[in-house]
Amino acid sequence: MNKQFIVFTLVSAFFVSVVTAVLHQTGLGSPYLTFPVLSLLVPVLLQRMRQGQFGELPLHMGYHVYSWAIFTVINLFTTPFNVTLENQALIVLVFLGVYFLIQILLELVALLMTFFFKRRHRWGAVDEALDMAVYIVPIPFIYLGSIFYINLTDPIMVAYFGPTISLNALVGEFLFIIISMLVFAFYMYPRNGEYKGTRLLRIVVTAAMLLAMNGHILYGGYIPEFVKAIAPTVFPIYQGNPLVFFTPGLLEFVFIIVSVLIGKLVEIGVIKALTKSKC
Repeated sequence: MNKQFIVFTLVSAFFVSVVTAVLHQTGLGSPYLTFPVLSLLVPVLLQRMRQGQFGELPLHMGYHVYSWAIFTVINLFTTPFNVTLENQALIVLVFLGVYFLIQILLELVALLMTFFFKRRHRWGAVDEALDMAVYIVPIPFIYLGSIFYINLTDPIMVAYFGPTISLNALVGEFLFIIISMLVFAFYMYPRNGEYKGTRLLRIVVTAAMLLAMNGHILYGGYIPEFVKAIAPTVFPIYQGNPLVFFTPGLLEFVFIIVSVLIGKLVEIGVIKALTKSKC
């Protein structure tokens, strides 16, 4: 692993964890605010202030920001900030360790994303579909997973979360739709001389296909009986099963890839038809 990345990550993690833990224990700052702010800004400022020292840093700071957004959503719903230990020194050490580890994981995910998106694109539309799926899926499905994980067989959980659970799930669906549409628009925007009309058609077809597939599943479309039979096992929503953090996102990953490929095929077909009509 790149030495500059190791030094950069350790320095960032040390500063973020120490300042957050101290502010938390002294009551001068809530970790719900200080940790997200510091974990976002400290690496960015460190990279800018020490450009000579980190001139060969393999990490793209844009993916640091995206990784930060993912971990912020995780922290909002699986927060490690409440500790019931009585020994104050031990509490500080626990907080330091947790914040330090989270910051390291955040930068490792950002590094993996940098390598993934900078890979050599050999398969055209397949690579584009993979890129868009990775951009779209994590944030909305971490949020939705935190909702689907709630165990509604427990009366206490029903009393606490029941009144708002449908609204929260709806918010997750809208979040997914908004992120999907933004990614489709920005990723497929015609920058390199593509036909603007056909590219706009591709964006519309891709978005329409994704919405149609989701609408078919969610709002009463035909589903084979064998799929209905295995659905409660594969998608154990509202049962306190951690599988819901993965399987809905994997299904949507496939839907996105299929939608992007269909949009690409339509674009190619229209371009060929236009070219033939001009000959």
